[in-house]
Amino acid sequence: MARPQPPCGTLALFVLALPLRSREIIGGHKDWKFQYLPERLQLPPGTNAVNCHGLALDSDGRIYLTYQNDGRQDPNCLVRWAPDGTNGTTLEGGGTKLCAGTAHGLKIAREQDAGGESRMFLYHANNDQKLTKTHLNGSVVWQVNGTFAAGQDPAHYRPTWFGVPPDILGYDHLYLADGYGSSNVYVFTKSDGLFANLTFGGKGTAHGKFHTNHGITFDARTKNKIIVSDRENHRLEVFEIDPSTPSKFNYSSTILIPHIARPCNIRMYPALDGIAVVPALEGPVAILDKHNELLSILNVSALIGDQGHKHPHDAVFLPNGDLVVATWNPGRISYWKRL
Repeated sequence: MARPQPPCGTLALFVLALPLRSREIIGGHKDWKFQYLPERLQLPPGTNAVNCHGLALDSDGRIYLTYQNDGRQDPNCLVRWAPDGTNGTTLEGGGTKLCAGTAHGLKIAREQDAGGESRMFLYHANNDQKLTKTHLNGSVVWQVNGTFAAGQDPAHYRPTWFGVPPDILGYDHLYLADGYGSSNVYVFTKSDGLFANLTFGGKGTAHGKFHTNHGITFDARTKNKIIVSDRENHRLEVFEIDPSTPSKFNYSSTILIPHIARPCNIRMYPALDGIAVVPALEGPVAILDKHNELLSILNVSALIGDQGHKHPHDAVFLPNGDLVVATWNPGRISYWKRL
């Protein structure tokens, strides 16, 4: 498969900043332009984010970030801000049990707890072979350390992200992308983190195979599809799943995004007319319509790369249409106000 090419000609409008007044940083295209607000999303004192990795929003609109700490002065890995990107607070409930290693993917889900009450939980994938479900303060519900499948090679297991279909549709299982290891997708049960003895994918270029399946996300615009960010195959792969059985994981289609070469993740927003956002490690963030067609590109690395925001790793839309972007090495997070 041909690698997507950089923009040229008139399409370069997608990635050019649109300077207005002095000191404003604005990017995007047509109805999807954004202004960078550097005063928002300030990290709490003492935070040393070597890499910024995963983002999440809770039902109150609060913003969560998981990051890799320096392993020395900062033992934490989870920060939360108010919905407007102010009042950053370090969440220490998980301690080193959660944060030791390389905290990576983050997902949030509303589920029933053991007592039958509806609560929100976070799912963390740590590159150092650690899978954790936590409360919103980071305190651990369950954790799986090391390998879990018969014959699994620990030298080829470095998990990157969970995909979490919603309880409300009847799903009691979740999917793990082993993006930096085997390129497999593994299935677990939500309540206890037990491996369901189901494995899909593996390394390759054919549909249903992956080369760094970095992210995996349930498509909330549907009832039965999940999308894998097949980063080094330069594509997004769509699969059909079934709440009644975790054994269904059938290839459905492929999404290729112009000017996006290394998609890290995708997130969808039915309440925002079905749009989706795709951060790409080489620098841009793509905004797609409900049909997964390109609406705009916010070229983060071109706009604020000189401030360290070089490699978009995750991105989320806020309910008001503003955008948050977390960038990998060096760890940065940015707030973009929709214009």
